[in-house]
Amino acid sequence: MQKILSLSAAILFCTFFLSCRQSRTNQAQTNSDAKLEVIYFHTSLRCPACIAIEENTKKVLDEKFKTQIDSGIIKFIACNIDEKANKSLVEKYQISYLTLLIIKADGTKTDFTDSAFKYADTKPEKYMELLKAEIDKNLK
Repeated sequence: MQKILSLSAAILFCTFFLSCRQSRTNQAQTNSDAKLEVIYFHTSLRCPACIAIEENTKKVLDEKFKTQIDSGIIKFIACNIDEKANKSLVEKYQISYLTLLIIKADGTKTDFTDSAFKYADTKPEKYMELLKAEIDKNLK
């Protein structure tokens, strides 16, 4: 019986972890006046990696792009996909799971989710370096 419970717990953990990593996005449009939007879609139930993505994304924006954030060139949004108030934004970008998008004013988007989950929690310095480079590239 103990083995069955342990196996069930392991399956449940793997299912939750893998569901956190998936993203489904197909189109990008923006109504913001910002030149670049960084949108982090998350759920109410958040794992350590999910929390690290938001914290380290904010850290990069605050430390490396403060002027652009303050002037409105870059806009950061943390969007809880479980909240009904966010339904239109979730539908607009066809979000089903945790996703980190970098969206240019022309609608071009970069899905940065894989890098975020790969590094934000385990190698935060590398994540922040990669995110900074991607934002710099998208600001050009």
